[in-house]
Amino acid sequence: MENSSAGGFATRISVSIGLLVLIGLLGALLVYKSSSSLRTIEGVRAAHAWTRSADPITTGGALRATGAYFDRIWPALLFGLLIGAAVRALVSPKWFAELLAARRPIPRQIAAGLAGAPMMLCSCCVTPVFTSVYEAGLHLAPALGMMLGSPGLNPAALVLTVMLFPTGVAAARIGAAAIAVFVLPLVLERIFGDSARVAAPVADVTPAPQGPRTAGDFARGFARSFLRLSVTTVPLIVGGVLLSSLILPTLGGEPRSAWVAVPLVSAVAVVVALPTFFEIPLALVLMQLAGPAAAAPMLFAGPIVNLPSLFILARQSRAPIAIALAAGIWLLALAAAWAAHLLT
Repeated sequence: MENSSAGGFATRISVSIGLLVLIGLLGALLVYKSSSSLRTIEGVRAAHAWTRSADPITTGGALRATGAYFDRIWPALLFGLLIGAAVRALVSPKWFAELLAARRPIPRQIAAGLAGAPMMLCSCCVTPVFTSVYEAGLHLAPALGMMLGSPGLNPAALVLTVMLFPTGVAAARIGAAAIAVFVLPLVLERIFGDSARVAAPVADVTPAPQGPRTAGDFARGFARSFLRLSVTTVPLIVGGVLLSSLILPTLGGEPRSAWVAVPLVSAVAVVVALPTFFEIPLALVLMQLAGPAAAAPMLFAGPIVNLPSLFILARQSRAPIAIALAAGIWLLALAAAWAAHLLT
């Protein structure tokens, strides 16, 4: 009995340490992203214009663009890997099952999407977190909602959109993002079901632990999870960024009209990998070339998904789910263009 009590006490201590690590990482990420975002917002407010260039990721070739991309996002990607590793090491599927049992699908989806927003991670950097929470037992729809909510509902990006673009364009971005985060994942889960989750290999089908039993267990689990997430996500991110760097220059050249540009811009925006806020200068250029209807798809679809995040979604679930998500975002981008045209 004493050994059982001592084991339970050790488990509580290690779980408390793990929670403190997770909360600390989330707090550090919030400070890092919010301080950077506030500086950007203040710069725009003072200049009454966007002052940063997207040239580092749009010119100079695919390798240079890929290098510039990772130079920009590596701190956020590291945060994503660390937070994902902490979730994997700390959270058991039973905890998620108990958490979700008390929530209906719509409130659960809203909570998941809003939980992603404060992280303000780009769609590449949030994928390790998505991988961890999905593998830990979160259903497809809320896991996708969290993944899409981080870039799609980034509060600083939405504030900058309101500051720099016509009201109709800003409303189109915000409306399309809300549908993508809160509605589209539920539709995909209804179509594909939770059978979409990749089955674990037979050798791995063992009762999941309820949590780390000692601080050493947590440390070892954290290190293994960090390594596994790095190996399974970073190569896909690198490959996706490199491919998107080859696609991004197709936005060059002046479109003949907004309605010629919109389908192309929407398609490119779905697959290109953009650091946080880089959709803004691209959308400003597109608005000058072809009007608000061409800017709205880039503002909405540019940050919310990309080839790396779609690759990782396909690996964690199935390729048809990633294709369906990409198609849904593309259709919403077209709808955002139409809304911006009507409202501006």
